Amino acid sequence: MLRYLGYRLLQLIPIMILASIFVFLMIHLVPGDPVLTVTGLEASAEQMARVSEEMGFDRPLVVQYFDWIAGVFSGDLGNSLVSQKPVTELIADRMPATIQLTIATMFIGLTIGIPIGLISASHKGSWIDKMVAGYSSFSLAVPTFVVGIVIILVFGVKLEWIPTASTYIPFWEDPGGAFEATIGPAFTLGFFVSGVIARFVRASMIEVLGLDYIRTSRAKGVGEAKLVYKHAFRAASLPTLTIVGIQFGTFLGGSLVTESVFNYPGIGRLILEAILNRDFVVVQGAVLVVVVMFALVNLITDVLYSFLNPRIRAGNSG
Repeated sequence: MLRYLGYRLLQLIPIMILASIFVFLMIHLVPGDPVLTVTGLEASAEQMARVSEEMGFDRPLVVQYFDWIAGVFSGDLGNSLVSQKPVTELIADRMPATIQLTIATMFIGLTIGIPIGLISASHKGSWIDKMVAGYSSFSLAVPTFVVGIVIILVFGVKLEWIPTASTYIPFWEDPGGAFEATIGPAFTLGFFVSGVIARFVRASMIEVLGLDYIRTSRAKGVGEAKLVYKHAFRAASLPTLTIVGIQFGTFLGGSLVTESVFNYPGIGRLILEAILNRDFVVVQGAVLVVVVMFALVNLITDVLYSFLNPRIRAGNSG
C-alpha cells in the first residue's frame, strides 16, 4: 500500500508543476494592466512605472513565476491588490464556509441519489425507472442558478422559510442557524449532484446485477432486497466512489454561480469578486489552492479505491 501511495504521489508532482504554470500564465496573459488596479486610471506614467517596479511586474515572466513559486512554498501567496490583505488570510477566511457547504451538498446528493439509483436499477424498464431517469435528466439539464433563484423566490420570498441571502454560521456553534443559512445553496447544488449519483449508481447496479454470481444467488433463492441492497450494491459502490470523490473535489473549489446567487461567503465568491475587481493576485492564489485541493481529494479517492480493490493497486504498482 505504501508503495502504491508513493507511486501516486510521484505522479502528482508533474501535474502540480504544470498546473502552477498554467495558473500563472492564465492570469498574466489576460488583457488588462494589474497596475491600474493599484494606481487607478488617473495615475501618471511615472507613478505606474514605480508601482510596476515595486510589485515586480517589470521583470520577465520566468523570473516572476519562480519568485511566485518561492513564495508559495513559504506560504506567501502575495497581498490583494485591492484590500492589501494577505491572500492566504482571505482564503483561510472563506475556506471553512466552502467546506461546510460541500459536506452539506454531498450529504443531500448522496441521500437522494443512492436510494433512487438503487430503486431504478432494481426496476429496470418500469415506470419507476423512467421517472428516475427523467429526474436525473432534469437535475442535470436545469442550470444551478435557475434552481437557486426558484428556491429563493419560493422558500425565501414567498414562504419565508429560509433567508434570501445566506451567510456562514459554523455548524458546531449553532446547528439550527447553520442549517437555515446553508440549506438553500446546499440543496441547489445537491439537486444536481443527486442526478449525477443516481445515474451512476443505476448504471453500476445494472452491470453488477447481470453478473453470474448474482444470477446464481437469485437462482438459489436469495431474497431480491438482500440481493440488491447487500450483495450487488457492495460491488457497485466502488465505481460510485470515484464519481463521489470527483464531485466532492469540484465543490470544494467553490461554486461561483451558486455562491453568488445566495451571496454565500465561500471560496467561489471570493474568486468571482477578485475577477470583477481585476485582483489577479487573489485569483492566482485562490485558483492554485483550488487546483491543489482537487488533486489531493482525487488522490485520496484513488488510494481509498485501491485499498478497497487490491487489483487496482497491484496493476499500477506491478
